Amino acid sequence: MPTEPHEQFHNQNQSLERYTADDAPLRSATTDSGERQHSASRSSIKPLTVFAICIPLGYALKWALKDDEATASSGANGFVKYKLAKKEDISSTSSIFTLKPGQSSKIRTDDPATKRAITSAQFKQPQLQIARNYTLLPPIEDQDPQELRFLIRKERNGEVSGYLHRLSVGSDIEVRGLSAEYILPEQVNTVLFLAGGTGIAPAMQVADALAGGSHVHILWANRRREDCRGGASDTARPTRWNWDFSGWWSPFGLPSSDIGKKDDVWPPDASPIVSQLDSFKGRSPSESSKRHKTLVDYYVDEEGTLIQPNEILPLLRSAEKAADEHEHGKKLMFVSGPEGFINHWAGPKQWVNGREVQGPLGGVLSTLDLNDWEVVKL
Repeated sequence: MPTEPHEQFHNQNQSLERYTADDAPLRSATTDSGERQHSASRSSIKPLTVFAICIPLGYALKWALKDDEATASSGANGFVKYKLAKKEDISSTSSIFTLKPGQSSKIRTDDPATKRAITSAQFKQPQLQIARNYTLLPPIEDQDPQELRFLIRKERNGEVSGYLHRLSVGSDIEVRGLSAEYILPEQVNTVLFLAGGTGIAPAMQVADALAGGSHVHILWANRRREDCRGGASDTARPTRWNWDFSGWWSPFGLPSSDIGKKDDVWPPDASPIVSQLDSFKGRSPSESSKRHKTLVDYYVDEEGTLIQPNEILPLLRSAEKAADEHEHGKKLMFVSGPEGFINHWAGPKQWVNGREVQGPLGGVLSTLDLNDWEVVKL
């Protein structure tokens, strides 16, 4: 799922694209009618002929644009208006945005095609006419089924994220979706998920879909404890290091954001994100698959902890043992988060024929013996 620091607009169906509320004025067939006529053939075109041609063309364009507007308002291929119902601060830089549909059409969240998909929606910044994808959070208990929830970080110079964080509750937000970023196979044996920052959102979708039915182990890296307050690691405590990881060579690929103040004090209770992650662990597996668990380990830059390459292979072997060796299914490793985080672990994605594709495996993971594990960059 594409990635925090970049407010670039793209989706699965269309490559880079810029939306405008009012397209540049359409040039009519008489654009050059004020120019001096240089040939008899051009001067022979009568004004009445031009008028006869342009009127039907104008009506055709009008109805075409009207059809486009109807499509957009229906939500089939365009943006629809939602209301910002709630904005819950998670840290000094991140908030959960809860959206409710307006009086018109709404995004369909019960489409069978997205039942096992990691999904995202596009948010439009109307002043600049650009948009960005954000991954949907899985629903919480008692959530209105029509509501949409997103974890969004305010990035320095982030044109879309900055706009969203400036909105007050009750504001209109234009949203389009849902887009399927990855569809989970029907049979998944075990999952190891490397998540950086708000890359935890797709990890939560995977955990929600597979909890109790597959072994899922999430390694979540953050710059600050406030982003994952209350989170306690399920396996061995991460190794503590004594140097600073906030430089350009950090796995996040960018210096830590200075938007939030480091002396902000947050309550000691678990954040809503950590609480929801804990809820996946409580899912009761069937008697035949009691070994299926959801595990989460937390890594925090300011505490000097960092996911180490030498941890990965033991975790893969442990995950393989934890899953039923007699079960069939894929072994999936996901990498999600800022672009620098993904590049560090799995190498960059690539653009081919206007579409973003996985590209070859690179980064740290390309140096490890992964056997039959499939790596997916989100």
